Amino acid sequence: MSGGRTSTEGCSDAAVSESRRALTVELAVEFDADARGCPIAVDCDASAPVEHHVIDDTCHVSCPSSEDGTAVRHRRVHVDGECVCRIVASHGCCPSLQAAADGGLIVRTNPADRATLRAMIEELRGVADAVRIRSLVVDDGETATRSELVSLQALTEIERETVERAILEGYYDRPRTVSFDDLATDLGITSSALSKRLASAESKIMRNLFEDRD
Repeated sequence: MSGGRTSTEGCSDAAVSESRRALTVELAVEFDADARGCPIAVDCDASAPVEHHVIDDTCHVSCPSSEDGTAVRHRRVHVDGECVCRIVASHGCCPSLQAAADGGLIVRTNPADRATLRAMIEELRGVADAVRIRSLVVDDGETATRSELVSLQALTEIERETVERAILEGYYDRPRTVSFDDLATDLGITSSALSKRLASAESKIMRNLFEDRD
């Protein structure tokens, strides 16, 4: 997926780079009524992954048009300026559209690190009305299967915003890249209020983790 012409002509080992990605994030990206930041959000209504490619300035989209998915509706839409997929790709990530409905998208991707995720979300907010972290999977690398899923869907809006900021600022990194007091200052709340918000949110997240494992 790329904002430019896609071709394998002239590829060589020297042109190929690989990196292990420990993060898998799902972002909920919402647009206003005309959804100028993404033609897919306007033209597609699907609860399943959407096939899409941007070649030069044209977005090619195949949306399911039947319940069993055997028929699709293919559209080609001119892309004027930046869009969600181009922005994600510009940060060295492959955008995978998991769903599109009601003027919004669910985008799954694998940023190289949290700093990349922070920069990506900040840029996405320039073309979307809202961008929220839906879930984050962190593979600790100790085993092939061990990972930690952080789902934010059970949180209130305030709790979600608080945990998102904590994740993006590096509060949960080891070592931390932002202190508790600095995080509270960034959010414009007291340390006591931050403590209560995080305690409530983290308890819900932990319950979600154990319920998923039962």
